[in-house]
Amino acid sequence: MHISKLSLVNYRNFLNSKLLFSKGINTLIGENASGKSNVFRAIRLLLDNSLSRSAYRLSEGDFCRGLTNWRGHWIIISMTFDEISDDEVSQSLFVHSAGNHGDEVVTQASYNLIFRPKQHIRFALSELSTGSRAELETLLESISIDDYEAVLTGKSNADFNDEAVYRAIVGDFDNVDFPSRVSQESIGAPLPRFLNISDEVSLTFVKALRDVVSDFQNNRTNPLLTLLKQKSGQINQTEFAPIATAVDALNNQIEGFSDITTIKGDIKGTINQSVGDIYAPQSLSIKSGLSNKADELFQSLKLFIDESGHGHEGGIHEMSLGGANLVYLTLKLLEFDYQQDHQSIANFLLIEEPEAHIHTHIQKTLFDKINYTDTQIIYSTHSSHISEVCKIKNVNIIGKVNGGCAIFQPSKGLNDFQITYIERYLDAIRSNLLFAKSVILVEGDAEEILVPVLIKKTLGLSLDELGISLVNIRS
Repeated sequence: MHISKLSLVNYRNFLNSKLLFSKGINTLIGENASGKSNVFRAIRLLLDNSLSRSAYRLSEGDFCRGLTNWRGHWIIISMTFDEISDDEVSQSLFVHSAGNHGDEVVTQASYNLIFRPKQHIRFALSELSTGSRAELETLLESISIDDYEAVLTGKSNADFNDEAVYRAIVGDFDNVDFPSRVSQESIGAPLPRFLNISDEVSLTFVKALRDVVSDFQNNRTNPLLTLLKQKSGQINQTEFAPIATAVDALNNQIEGFSDITTIKGDIKGTINQSVGDIYAPQSLSIKSGLSNKADELFQSLKLFIDESGHGHEGGIHEMSLGGANLVYLTLKLLEFDYQQDHQSIANFLLIEEPEAHIHTHIQKTLFDKINYTDTQIIYSTHSSHISEVCKIKNVNIIGKVNGGCAIFQPSKGLNDFQITYIERYLDAIRSNLLFAKSVILVEGDAEEILVPVLIKKTLGLSLDELGISLVNIRS
């Protein structure tokens, strides 16, 4: 099973966008602030069970700024799965939740997060007189984010990217024409609370590696601690028993240490002198806080690595940025391996900008080596070295268009021969065209040298400042 389509309507910087994915490795390309992280957040809202249920409760800031007024509009995050396995677990899940109507064996299914006005607001919109702009404006002014609800639905065949479908479901704000029915079957059936697709799939999110040291110091985000906690639940108690006994003995030794005993006596004596025997506590102890429980004991473990090859193992804070990021990425991949052991019905791995502080050869090696059977991997990147080695037919490009963001598939309209030719043609320099706002194609080396200089002299701006890539096609 894999994600084949993700539709984003009115979500953050996407007014109406569609991403297409394939099995295996996919790449999401875009410049800074283009919305790559927002795409990952949308996927996680539907599939990441590490997010709390309150994450579904979106806010005003989650509405696309391209809307003149967010009030009354819906946010729709719609995901389509393909090649669903015919095993009993997968089929029972989708037949009862997200599978399409009428299928004997579910092979394709939809799964949607819809953030919409509550029923009384939808009813009020349906009661408006067609074309009455004044009535609409008055109603919209009264709507707050508290008037919204989040629903998860399945069994939907609606194309939410079709503006006509959106107007039929939500309403036509320009012409003030809203559907008379406040509940539309086309958005799918609400999912039963006992069915949660995120509990049945394995998803690991490797976030952009910006401040790895602080993540290792935070118990909530420390990837090593996450791995140790997962293993502590499977620990062999017979094997751990001697360690627990040794910890208890060590605690007794610490508590019986002469200086500790002296301090304890001094504390008790000082209290008695200060308030007298009547008001002093009856007993007082100084105890060691070293736990004899595996999950708590594991929290004291830290990772030490010899990066230089000189025999000195240092902490994460002593490593280079690239080395620390590589270790962090490795631990997150191991976390994914552990999750796979749980035999989920599908496996997803999201890796955000793995190129941060990592050498170009390592970037390409990671992209080539991170490849799991029965796992859909989605990278986001703005590295031309990674885009050089990715498959064009598995690429989505986010571009900024007229102040908003649009998504493009560069292989659209190309046959297999053309795609293969382009993949051979793109090297680290030429793949810059995937990130550019515009492209200048030149014939040879002389033009490659002269054209940037001429433009700088004429316009006073460089090609990079203009967001234009110059590609030498070499005749």
